[in-house]
Amino acid sequence: MAGSSEKVSFTIDSRLLEELGENLVTRNHVAVGELIKNAYDADATEVVLEFEDTTADDPSESEIRIRDDGVGMSLVEVRDDFMRIATTDKIQNPKSETYGREKAGSKGIGRFACRRLAHELELTTTAYLEEEDQYERTSMTIDWRRYETDQEIDQVTFEPTVERFSGDEDISTGTVIGLRDLQDTWNQRDFNTLRRNVVTLAVVESQDRGPEYETDPGFEITFDAPEFDKGEGTLSEQVHEAGWGCLEGELHEDGEVSLSLDAKLIGNRTYSFEHDVGSLSGTSFKISYIPLDTKEHYRDPQTLSITRAREITKEQGGVRVYKGGFRVFSYGGPDDDWLGIDQTRSTHGGRSPDERFEELSDTLEFHTDFEKTLLSLPNNRNLIGRVMISSTADLTMASNREDFLDDELFDQLRDIIFLSIEWMTLQWSHYKAKKAQKELQKETEKFLEETGRGKEQTDSDESSGQLELDDISEDESEDTTKDRTDTESITTDSSEETVDRAIDLLEGVADTATDTVPDEEKQVSDEAVETATKVIRNSIDQKEQEIDFFRSAFSVNQVVFSFSHELRSMTNSLGSSAARIEAVMDELPEDQQSRFSEIVTELRDMQERFEDQMELFGIFMETGTHKEIAPQSVLETVEDVTSAVEYIADYYNVTLSSDIPELLRTPPMYESELYSIVINLVTNSIKAVGTTPDSDNRILVEGRPVDNGVRLRVYDDGVGIPETKEEEAFEPLVSDPAENIYEDLSDQMPPELTEQLGKGTGLGLSIVRNIAEKHNGHAKFVNADEWNTCVEVTLNE
Repeated sequence: MAGSSEKVSFTIDSRLLEELGENLVTRNHVAVGELIKNAYDADATEVVLEFEDTTADDPSESEIRIRDDGVGMSLVEVRDDFMRIATTDKIQNPKSETYGREKAGSKGIGRFACRRLAHELELTTTAYLEEEDQYERTSMTIDWRRYETDQEIDQVTFEPTVERFSGDEDISTGTVIGLRDLQDTWNQRDFNTLRRNVVTLAVVESQDRGPEYETDPGFEITFDAPEFDKGEGTLSEQVHEAGWGCLEGELHEDGEVSLSLDAKLIGNRTYSFEHDVGSLSGTSFKISYIPLDTKEHYRDPQTLSITRAREITKEQGGVRVYKGGFRVFSYGGPDDDWLGIDQTRSTHGGRSPDERFEELSDTLEFHTDFEKTLLSLPNNRNLIGRVMISSTADLTMASNREDFLDDELFDQLRDIIFLSIEWMTLQWSHYKAKKAQKELQKETEKFLEETGRGKEQTDSDESSGQLELDDISEDESEDTTKDRTDTESITTDSSEETVDRAIDLLEGVADTATDTVPDEEKQVSDEAVETATKVIRNSIDQKEQEIDFFRSAFSVNQVVFSFSHELRSMTNSLGSSAARIEAVMDELPEDQQSRFSEIVTELRDMQERFEDQMELFGIFMETGTHKEIAPQSVLETVEDVTSAVEYIADYYNVTLSSDIPELLRTPPMYESELYSIVINLVTNSIKAVGTTPDSDNRILVEGRPVDNGVRLRVYDDGVGIPETKEEEAFEPLVSDPAENIYEDLSDQMPPELTEQLGKGTGLGLSIVRNIAEKHNGHAKFVNADEWNTCVEVTLNE
């Protein structure tokens, strides 16, 4: 067969732009988010988003403009990068040139996202050409409608306008992207989702990434979109306003420290105390507290979700220190507890608050004893803020801007900030007491409605002193000295009296119902009521016995709780130690730097392992605060658990994988219940696989939606379990029914993993089944091709 001399190559139809834009980026907020990330990658310190008429029914006249003060693009960069499909720029240059930022954009889809947003793109970008000492401004308009199907992409061309300016002119670099004739109308939900998706960039603080880069001053996202709620101002300020509370303070020349707290439920609170401020007068601070257990503590969950809050606190937590507008880098950050908050919380949290706050014990109601309120000190990472030291303060920075030379004055500042956070902690405790009162009030009203007792009866009870519940307003904003009133006290009957009242009510209803029936039938009814009341009381007696058991367990729990605080302090110390080593590593001889670098890596790895364990531990220790029954994310729970046990799985060369839809949610349940299921199943599988080191060493966690809920399966290639022993495995206190796990496992398990993985109590699968059955589901072994064992759990509505 003769060959052809004609050569062929791939060509690109303009329809590819539709795939990259409209089909790859399906939501308008995702598209704008990519453009914000592009500004961050361009070393911008601020990006401004302007929205005009974007909520109009006809979006043809609406416009979005994204302005940044980044490095901009030259004509060559516009041609070779911006106008090039599948550019390798972000692969070849993963860090930004000026500040060394890890690039956040998704491999160049931002410009094609513009097509998803609007029919027309107007680009104006200004760059500084260092070799020529000139500024170059390139402007170009792209009408995406010019691209048609069955048309080669290079058949559509655009003519940019280029201007040059001398390097000594007052010109700023940056990029403006104008999007006109929008494809979609925006709504408040779109705008809120946009803010949440980029909120982690909005709190990036000043950072020093090494001598090869300039000091990063941080990144600010500003909105000019008055047609939306939260559409004006900076996103970083909105983050401060979104958490539980924001504490602001100022140091005055006369030694007064004035504090202001704006917090959920308790409103705006003010306070002042005296302290020696030395030359620190004029210093101010702003610190926000962001709890991570539930979003019900947030003032604005539309801005801050739990997922985003965890990302923010992990990367940007801590209180930074600035002097004269410049950050002092050795203070602040998630791993630098320069205030000693975590150490105090874990080792001295049981001490009483400072004596100057004792007056508050008479004016505030706390969720615990006043002497124990400091056990509720926030973690360092849960605080987001900065201290702005006055430029006139006699604090001299070291030449490397890493430290202060005046320790005594800085210690005074440390004391003042810590005392301020201590005052905020008292307000947090007051908030929790208020919140508990509101929840009790709601439950009481619900109980009265369900028992048929209307508001008139409730008013009568209140007037007679049997029930007093004060109205608690979301907008309560009294001065601190008036926090508590005489009506804040809640008087309720004891549990026994409440039960007696309920039984009396049942008997009264029975008497009323049988007034008109014959005596013989009434006698039968009376006997039935008497029997029912005996059942109730016997049930109560049984519950009281269980409560006695848990009281004993709780005393042990206090020791564990204290240990957890100590461990958290040690965990934070690992990060601080690593940071201190890194700060002086450049001063060490080169032949020793690699050795210390390995030590730093080991410390970081150990810290991350401890943090993963503590996060899971915290979920169960703080179950009392997780009162909200809600649909739970299966994927997030599985990822948390597998991350926490990954180092144990690595020891046995076990591959942990999951196959779970991102949006899969359980029916409403407690968060700790889902964690209990996943932890027990995964750790059981690790033990089973660890017993057979010659197996494929695989574990797969699979989640699927079913008609009334979800199905969770955990597969493993472990030792397996005989079919005759499957039901026995779910019995309480039966830890190894086939006796084929622990003897072999103990021979292979190192001492440091023995206690962590456990030898088994035989309660794990029993707990899993109980939780599943509580939620109308089941827990059982099922056959699975290519796997030795599979446990299936269903959770239904």
